[in-house]
Amino acid sequence: MISVTKWHGENAAVLQNEKVSAAVLPEHGGKIASLYEKHKRFELLFQNPHPCFKRASLGDAFSEYEACGYDDAFPTIDECGVCLNGCRITYPDHGEIWSASLSYSVNGDSVEMCYNSKILPYKYEKKISLEDRGIKCEYKITNNGGFSFPYLWAFHCLVNMEDGMGLIYPKNTHELVNVQNSGVLGRTGACCQFTQNFCRPPSRPTTKYYVKGKVTEGRCGYEYPAHGLKAVIAYNPDSLPYLGFWCTHGGFRGDVNCAFEPATGFYDNALKAFQAGTGSILKPSETVAFSLKISFANM
Repeated sequence: MISVTKWHGENAAVLQNEKVSAAVLPEHGGKIASLYEKHKRFELLFQNPHPCFKRASLGDAFSEYEACGYDDAFPTIDECGVCLNGCRITYPDHGEIWSASLSYSVNGDSVEMCYNSKILPYKYEKKISLEDRGIKCEYKITNNGGFSFPYLWAFHCLVNMEDGMGLIYPKNTHELVNVQNSGVLGRTGACCQFTQNFCRPPSRPTTKYYVKGKVTEGRCGYEYPAHGLKAVIAYNPDSLPYLGFWCTHGGFRGDVNCAFEPATGFYDNALKAFQAGTGSILKPSETVAFSLKISFANM
C-alpha cells in the first residue's frame, strides 16, 4: 500500500506492508526519511534533528541542512570542478540530487521518481518498492548529451547508532584505508589491518575509512542486539565495488549516527577518483543501472 500524504509537513509517499514502512520525500532529492520495522517497533534511519525540513537549492552546503535518512550522493560527494566540453562545471557538495526536487508517480506497488540535471546532460531515475521485510531501490542514470563526464555515486544512508551495536562487513575484508586524519588510524591514506575491533562503531568524534580495494561481496550492515534485529544492505559489487564507512559520535553538529557507503568510486571526489583509476565515466547515450536492498532480519 502506498499513500501520498505529509511527513513532518513535507509532501511524501509512504509505503507500507505488514512488516515495514518507508517514507519517501520526492521534493528533497527522493530522500528516504524513515525505514521502520513494525514488529520490533524499530526505526533504522537517523531522524531529522530539527522539527521541519528546509528546502535546499543547487550548490548549497550539505552541512547546513538535514543530514538524516537516506540520500543519494551523485555525481560526487566532495565538491569539485571539472572541465567538460570546453566549460568548467562545479559538482556541488554531496552532489546535485540531494537538493533537487524530483518529479514522481505512484505505479502499483512502487514510487518512481525522475530528475533532469541542471548542470550535466543526465537523466536520473529512482524506483522505490517494499520487498517482504525490507526496501528495494533501483536506479537508472542516462547520459543524454554529446560528451562524457566522470561521476561518483554513493549510498548516503545514515542510521541510528546505539550501545552494543555491531557492524557487518563484506567477506574477505582484510585492510582498511583511513581517509580522515586520526590519532588512532593515522593520517589520511594510512592502511591498517582489519580486526574485530572494527565490528563496533568507534567512539571518536568523527571517523571515515574505506575497505581497501574493491569488495568481493555486496553485503554489509548493522546488528542491534538490544532489539534482536539486524539490517543488511545487499547489492551487486560489480556495480558498487568500493565501500566506505562514516561515523559521527557528536563530532559533526552533535549528531550521533553512522553509515556504510557502497560507492562506484574511491574516494569521495568524482574527478580525483577518475584520475586515480578508481572512478567511473558516463559516455554519451550510455545508461548505468543498479539496485540496493535493505532488509531486516532477526538475530
